[in-house]
Amino acid sequence: MGQQWDVVAKAADVVAARCGRAPVGVVLGTGLSECLDNLDHPQVLEFTDIPGMPLPTSVSHRGALIYGAHGDVPVLALCGRTHMYENRAPHEVAMGIRLLSLLGVHSLIVTSAVSSVDPELLPGTIMLVEDHINLSGTSVLSGEHDDRFGPRFPDMNQAYDPNVANILEDVAQMGGVSLERGVLAQFHGPAYETPTEVRFAQSVGARVASMSMVPDVVVAQQRGMRVAGLACVTTLGAGLWQGENPPQNALSSNVVHASTIQTLLSGAVTRLAVLPEHRQNKA
Repeated sequence: MGQQWDVVAKAADVVAARCGRAPVGVVLGTGLSECLDNLDHPQVLEFTDIPGMPLPTSVSHRGALIYGAHGDVPVLALCGRTHMYENRAPHEVAMGIRLLSLLGVHSLIVTSAVSSVDPELLPGTIMLVEDHINLSGTSVLSGEHDDRFGPRFPDMNQAYDPNVANILEDVAQMGGVSLERGVLAQFHGPAYETPTEVRFAQSVGARVASMSMVPDVVVAQQRGMRVAGLACVTTLGAGLWQGENPPQNALSSNVVHASTIQTLLSGAVTRLAVLPEHRQNKA
């Protein structure tokens, strides 16, 4: 595990030298890379140019890091992520968030394309995640542990920081954007949920289902980062729609989501940058 710390630290040195550091970070999921088209002076590093960075294999996950600014605030974004269902080691799935933390990110917004398990939560909606349920059967923190990454057993009492959530809601209201709230259930994937799994997710209080986001949030909590989750509803879960095919898909629906998230980020970044660091791991 000490070797893994060295890999992330070396990657952070490369990114800092080529681009810079930033207080605010973003993880952009399926079809959402356009959310940062309005950054000032953007610089792009492909994951292939970052030593040790695992390359995503999922369709529409670009595999690039973007550095730019909103006004005077630097921002770092991961365009694409590595999923547990890609049969990758936990430390590979964790590397992107650990890299951002070593580059100074203390406030993080994580996005994901999701299926709705609530028939009233329709495609095109964005849900502010209040909490999650890990139904994947695994944890990104499993395996060997290195104290330099943070506590072995991170506190998940407020995995989604209410201060960050309130900022996003304020910006949404000012911009006329409607945000839902609710709980996200993560399944392992890559198969979509069955109708029975959708009903189970409903029964335990979830409104959306995803194959990602939870590992990012868990690693961010271990690193002491403030986190908000934006779940972009792209389709209805199995059994919630009539006919042979669902009414939407991740790529077409996220064209709409990208514009909305761009509005939220533009309005929130300045306020996120000045939030006090509450548990940031300085190692």
